[in-house]
Amino acid sequence: MSMVDRIIELVPRGAHLHGATLAQEHLAKLLPELSTLTEPAAFILNLENAKSVTGSYLRATVHWAFLCGQTEAGTNGHSLSIDRWAVRPLPLFPAVSGGSPEVVDDVDDFFRARALPLLQITKRKEARLQQARLLGLLDRFLSSTLFSLAEIGEATAAELAEKNNETITVNAWSNRLADLYAHRLVTRRRAGKFWRYSPLAEEIKPWA
Repeated sequence: MSMVDRIIELVPRGAHLHGATLAQEHLAKLLPELSTLTEPAAFILNLENAKSVTGSYLRATVHWAFLCGQTEAGTNGHSLSIDRWAVRPLPLFPAVSGGSPEVVDDVDDFFRARALPLLQITKRKEARLQQARLLGLLDRFLSSTLFSLAEIGEATAAELAEKNNETITVNAWSNRLADLYAHRLVTRRRAGKFWRYSPLAEEIKPWA
């Protein structure tokens, strides 16, 4: 089960989500909460009301959260800034939910063009993210690792190595899991000398 026990959801009411200005207007109410996070939290852009969404809107919401999460993971540099919209290290794990096939296509295209993955949450019960589909772009080795981890639920690199037939080292499994963490697809907690990883959603399937 995911170790994210807090979900922050943005649910735009407008049908046409166009432009960074509108995105920042929508996100402004959540920014104080987001900016003071100290524990991992899922940030979900709920697209259930959307009939269209532009790249600039996605860039200023879910992609911004993705970059903040990468920065917190230590894989993306950042500069100090007083700009409240600047990328800063935040323990965010972004995803989308809802959306028509056309809107989801646009989200997929946006992240695929940047060679980045993103989850679309398809089933949720309160704080449990039960099912998700993988959008965007993720190489086949990381994808297979993600799906394997989702089947187990939680594992260290050594435990994942024991349950798979791939002839790679435990260190290689550890590197893959660290990459998935940097992509904000899995969470982790320290257990002694090792990291224990969990998928952001309990069940994850390919989008297509």
